[in-house]
Amino acid sequence: MNDILAPLISALQQGKTVIRATILTQEGSTPRSAGSRMVLEPDGNSNVRITAGTVGGGLVEARVMERAARMLAGGEADRRAVESFDLTGELAAGADMICGGRLRVFLERLSAPALPLFRELAARVDAGERLLLLTPLGQGEASLLPRSGGVIGERAPDDLARAAREQGAGLDAPVILTHGGRDYALEPYAGASPLYIFGAGHVSRPTAAIAAMLDFRVTVLDDRPEFANAQRFPDVETRVLTDFSACLAGLTCGPEACIVIVTRGHANDADVLAQVLRTQAGYIGMIGSRRKREAVYERMRARGYTDADLARVHCPIGLAIGAETPEEIAVSINAELIACRSATRAAASVGEHSA
Repeated sequence: MNDILAPLISALQQGKTVIRATILTQEGSTPRSAGSRMVLEPDGNSNVRITAGTVGGGLVEARVMERAARMLAGGEADRRAVESFDLTGELAAGADMICGGRLRVFLERLSAPALPLFRELAARVDAGERLLLLTPLGQGEASLLPRSGGVIGERAPDDLARAAREQGAGLDAPVILTHGGRDYALEPYAGASPLYIFGAGHVSRPTAAIAAMLDFRVTVLDDRPEFANAQRFPDVETRVLTDFSACLAGLTCGPEACIVIVTRGHANDADVLAQVLRTQAGYIGMIGSRRKREAVYERMRARGYTDADLARVHCPIGLAIGAETPEEIAVSINAELIACRSATRAAASVGEHSA
């Protein structure tokens, strides 16, 4: 859900005025969930075009585009708006929709003065930081509230910032915050989970490509420069190792980190696994059959690792969907990564609420 930031910033850098649309609240069944976003800009013919993201397509998206066109043609009073959609009544019937839910979409007109704030937001998200974006639904400027403290952008009063942080604790989707008789859009942003793929072979390529589309921050590592390079992995970072004996140097492997071990041989897998098990990585997956797994695990036990340590490892890697081709295996791996990431973030949310 952070994938609109780069095209949004690019448009603002070019001096364009754009609309940022966000599903602010959602009840029941709707095409997209709260937090889904898109960016729209003028198409040169008094209409708008979508440059990134979606709020679900269909009649809802068409209505949002109509509203965005009016906002881009309007004055200051049209700078921000909230549109409500009821998919249980005439709107759903007229569009042959069967979702049956309700949602509210927040639209905000942005131009060059907003660029510094969104640049800062993107930089912090890229660094893995968790933040809250607080935007008044009426007049006033937006503020960024890092979870670690402080305020960036418009200086929100202390009581407002405190209320936003209290309501934003553990938040994983936007809400409307009411404070002092005013309403604010409160949107959580979280950095992409780092995914380190050890091995740059035939399974790694589709695994990395899919993971990048799923908002993981992917790095592929191998000791073969002819494999770990931008030509084979154009959408992710690659690193060439001297060997796998010190493969974690310079990497951050906290609870949000995911590790996929798909090197070209048992010995390299064992070297990587021995180092990874010393980290707090939230997901560790290793490719291989059950027979290979036992061979590697015996090496681990010989190095002093316990069965409790080895229980952290997903091996055979990926969900059991009968995958055979590299692409199918990549789908199964990414499905397991999504499940792990969701569980990790849910646990973090509980921790923030109880803190």
